[in-house]
Amino acid sequence: MATNSPDTTSSDYDAMAPYWAMVATILEGADAMRAAGQLYLPQFPNEANPDYEYRRANAKFTNIYADIVANLAAKPFAEEVTLDDKAPQRLKDLAEDIDGRGNNLHKFAGEIFFGGINDAIDWILVEFSRAKPRADGRPLTLEDERKQGLRPYWVHIPATRMLAVYSAVVDGKEIFTHARIRETETRRDGFGEVTVERVRVLNREPIVDESGNVVAYAPATFELWQKTTGRRGKAAWQIVDGGPISIGVIALVPFITGRRKGASWQFIPPMRDAANLQIEHYQQETALKSIKELTAFPMLAANGVQPDVDADQQPKPVPVGPKSVLYAPPFNSEASSHGEWTFIEPTAASLKFLAEDVKNTEQQLRELGRQPLTAQTGNLTVVTTAFAAQKGNSAVQAWALNLKDALEQAFVLTSMWLNERYEPTVTVFTDFSLEMGDDKGPTTLTEARKNGDLSRETYWAELKRRSILSGDFDAKAEEQRLIEEMPDPDDDEEIEGALTPPANDPELAA
Repeated sequence: MATNSPDTTSSDYDAMAPYWAMVATILEGADAMRAAGQLYLPQFPNEANPDYEYRRANAKFTNIYADIVANLAAKPFAEEVTLDDKAPQRLKDLAEDIDGRGNNLHKFAGEIFFGGINDAIDWILVEFSRAKPRADGRPLTLEDERKQGLRPYWVHIPATRMLAVYSAVVDGKEIFTHARIRETETRRDGFGEVTVERVRVLNREPIVDESGNVVAYAPATFELWQKTTGRRGKAAWQIVDGGPISIGVIALVPFITGRRKGASWQFIPPMRDAANLQIEHYQQETALKSIKELTAFPMLAANGVQPDVDADQQPKPVPVGPKSVLYAPPFNSEASSHGEWTFIEPTAASLKFLAEDVKNTEQQLRELGRQPLTAQTGNLTVVTTAFAAQKGNSAVQAWALNLKDALEQAFVLTSMWLNERYEPTVTVFTDFSLEMGDDKGPTTLTEARKNGDLSRETYWAELKRRSILSGDFDAKAEEQRLIEEMPDPDDDEEIEGALTPPANDPELAA
């Protein structure tokens, strides 16, 4: 159904939204998972609502997925993301505060990389500060711009805020023709707060020929829509700002880790299987916790016992506990014919089976989290046993190269704002690996060093690359420390002489 509301989402967004909601909930942790209720923790058939609510409120959630994504996202940042030395000084200065909020290029890139792994896509919008016109109406000079503090800056747009995006191929190159970005903002209102809902619309109108064929696209423009409340309390959208984009293009750069579906902006997320398995692990852990509680507080069964009833002839609750006494009087005239109380509880075999099931799922989940660091992405057996030290052929290394490309594209757009002619080169660390299995990697390196097959410098370099040594480890400084710790041979001779009594000293010899 057609709509004129700027916050309308595209079909691509709607297709990805359930996945984005799932991984966002997982990252938020146990409280968010419990609040999601039956979406991720289904209610059992015939389970009473109070029983389900108790189980939901006390559900157990171990967030392995968040640990996996954080670990993968940290790999390219063992060394600083930098702009090449040949870059213009203006760009170098911008890289120290790339978003106008104090975050440098390295920190900003880390946020983009994490978002891209989690959501399959993340976005950079290159913006420019709005100028205040001169009082005399004359065009702004460079000095005017500097006085006003005008500068380009990057805006991180998470996938969930990109409500719609459309593109087209022009002269063999894909360009963006339309985008809608949610910009909800919370502001101070006196001693309270007010939420302002806004949507930024970036657009390039198509230019068609006499036959109705699109031959080009007009220069880009923007509109800023804000949601307001009308006289009758009805919400409405209105444009509060707008105008041309001076560089003529929609300055968006996508960072993609997922597999794109054709020409759409839908993706197969790289972490989809891990996220789904995290949900299954959550359900298994909660089930195990519930059955443990049932084992600790088993069901009481009465055989041949007439229950006490209340005024409404309903059975009274039976007290259970160490200070409670339960009676089972004879149910007929024969004294030997009496009732009995028994407990019904799950067997230990059931608990053991469920515990093993949870453990196996956890192991499988961690193996899925390691796969992007290896070339063998389809074989769990290989993943758990291989020594993964390949260069440039793992998924995370490919993502790091995609990040490098995205950052360089963003600098191209930044240079357009500054009228700089510059082909940027960004350095992103990709020389990392992961030792799979039970610490075989460090053990292999240690043995090679012990056997003289590796120099000490190479040994240290490999330990640093695997994050066993810290990223700021300095080999030369460490060499100096080792030299300083070496004992002085002259000191040893003096100490030995001091401890050995002279042969001609009878008092000391005694």
